[in-house]
Amino acid sequence: MPRLVPALRSRVVVGSLLALSMWPRATVAQASGSYLALKIDQSPLPLADRVTDGDGTTYLIEFDRMVLSLRAESRFRAIVRFRRTLTSAAGQARGGGRAAPLQTMTVTGRYAVTGRAIRFTPDASDETRGLRILDGTVESRTRIAVPFDYRNGRVTRNRTLRLELRTDIL
Repeated sequence: MPRLVPALRSRVVVGSLLALSMWPRATVAQASGSYLALKIDQSPLPLADRVTDGDGTTYLIEFDRMVLSLRAESRFRAIVRFRRTLTSAAGQARGGGRAAPLQTMTVTGRYAVTGRAIRFTPDASDETRGLRILDGTVESRTRIAVPFDYRNGRVTRNRTLRLELRTDIL
C-alpha cells in the first residue's frame, strides 16, 4: 500500500470524516424496558399542583409515580399514580375530610420511533376516550421526553415528562 505524505494523509482523514458526517444515520432502536418519570418539567416527583378557582374552591393533584414500559412488538403500557383532592372555600375537603385515595390510570397502545421522534398511539377503549396521540422525543437510548397535559380544575397544564430507563423496576 503506498504511503501518503502527511499533508495528504490529513486531508484524506478530514475528507473521510466529513463524508461520514453527511451519511444518513440509521435509526437506533429505543431500549425496551421500564422508564421511570423522574421529573415533570424541571420539578422532581412526587409533585403537587394546587389551583384555586375564583369561588375559592381548591383543586390539588399530587403525582406520585409514572412508569412507561416499552414492550415487544412496539407495544407500550403507561401507568400514572396520583391523588386528587377538592377543598371548598370553607376549607372542607370533599369526602368527609378523609385523605383522598391514591388512584391509578393505565393506558396501553402502540409506539413507533422515527429518528429522534417517538409516537404513542393509545388503544381505543372507554377509558382512553379523549386521549390523543403523543409525540415525544428520544433524548438518548435510555431517556425519553413526553408531553404531559392534564386539567386541574379549570386550568389546563402543558408539561413535559422526563423518563429514564430503569432496570430496578418491573
